[in-house]
Amino acid sequence: MRVSQGLLIGPLAATFLLTGCEQRHQPTPTAPGGSPAGIQTIVDVPIDISNVAGQTGTWNYAGQSFTVPPATTLTHVRFNWYTRGQGSAAFGTLYLLDREYLGLPGDLSTSTPGFLARSERIQDGAYLFAADVTLTGGPSGTRYWVYTDTQGSFATSFDADVYSGGELYVTGYHAQPFRKSQASGRMVNGVFVPGPPNVSTDGNFRVQGTLQ
Repeated sequence: MRVSQGLLIGPLAATFLLTGCEQRHQPTPTAPGGSPAGIQTIVDVPIDISNVAGQTGTWNYAGQSFTVPPATTLTHVRFNWYTRGQGSAAFGTLYLLDREYLGLPGDLSTSTPGFLARSERIQDGAYLFAADVTLTGGPSGTRYWVYTDTQGSFATSFDADVYSGGELYVTGYHAQPFRKSQASGRMVNGVFVPGPPNVSTDGNFRVQGTLQ
């Protein structure tokens, strides 16, 4: 199939967990840089502990949009979340769409508007899609969306937009729809400072595959 196209207080605070079902890399043949042989990284939003935006861990259903750069064609697609422990994580099934989804996690299916593909399996802490699923970047890049049908533990930014090519979507309850993750407020010298308005946060994640 070819696809063309200190104290944390805020919206996620009630669901923060510092531990979870993270899956770390197992020994596999790797290319320079630590990726599996033949696999290239096209989007990488790792945890940066020096980032003044801060970072946190959360337990939620997760979604994230990302942009494939112009003149890029990618097959053997892989996607992983990062965890607070810097590990790689994947949980449940990951759905790949060509548009934003603001529905319930349990309603994700092959009939979801914009459905392109869903992950076939999890390997080395990453979702793997069928080899013929292809991501392409148009003249100015192409945006895609991915969403999980299962809750899991993953890391996110806290009160800043750390990735201009997409946005994080979350919900902590199966009967509530996905929503964009908004910047959280924090306590500063005993005073609550609201998060900056109209700022969406991002998950810490990576998109990889074979460049064509």
